[in-house]
Amino acid sequence: MTADPDHESDEGRRQMEAPGTRDTAANQPFDDRKPRLGRRRLLPAVFLVLLLWPGLAHAGRPLETEDPGTVEPGHVELEVSQDWVRFSTDDTWTSKAVVAFGVLPGLELRLEAPFPVIEPELGPSEAGVGDVVFGAKYRLLEETPAFPAVLAGLALRLPTGDEERGLGAGDPGVGVVIAASKAIGHVTFITNVGYTFEIAGRTLDAWTLAGAVEYRVRPEWSLVAEAIATLPNSRDPHLIVVRAGAVYAFSDFMRLDAAVGVGATRESPDVAVTVGVTFSF
Repeated sequence: MTADPDHESDEGRRQMEAPGTRDTAANQPFDDRKPRLGRRRLLPAVFLVLLLWPGLAHAGRPLETEDPGTVEPGHVELEVSQDWVRFSTDDTWTSKAVVAFGVLPGLELRLEAPFPVIEPELGPSEAGVGDVVFGAKYRLLEETPAFPAVLAGLALRLPTGDEERGLGAGDPGVGVVIAASKAIGHVTFITNVGYTFEIAGRTLDAWTLAGAVEYRVRPEWSLVAEAIATLPNSRDPHLIVVRAGAVYAFSDFMRLDAAVGVGATRESPDVAVTVGVTFSF
């Protein structure tokens, strides 16, 4: 599975929530946030994705949970996806391209570029380049019969999106994640623990916890599911998204994926849908 989800919420990602700027909705009175929900959604998603979650991992799409898999040395993967997130009556559409490079055995570098379109209930729509994310991940331990595979990931979010238009965080962010996975027969279990450091201040930092399961129905078919929680250090509400989807591999060169998620808390997205295709070279 792999890898970034968007806020997929109100963060995806890199983080499913928007904790990256001094004057974002995260720092406004609760009742005044609605017109700026798009900004809150983008950051959380960026974190998950940023951490290689939302498709940051070798087989992670369509989930946001990071997988210890990495691209083989000398090979390249290109992920192209379209996400839709509904929060209350506001919609965010995000087109995203992710390029991953296998550098050494177990070492992968990647670049992610999102293009969000925000359609708020109040005010005009906004569209443009979002925050670009550079990431690296390294598999620390290979899976054995007794122990899981373990991976460490690091990502840097650059404030390339226009903060005033709700397209970015306004400040850089650094994300770290530890991922572990264990296969038992046709089922693989994955867990993640991540943390996002926001340059704007520690009160904007957030923890991310995730768990996922993949069931290999046939060599080309997999069913996947996950639960992801973003836990801000501030008084901002916790965001929890539960998602299920499927992956179909046409060949070693191309695979399709899709997933649908729903929020488990009042402040989480109502619905989050993603579809994508991954090309391996």
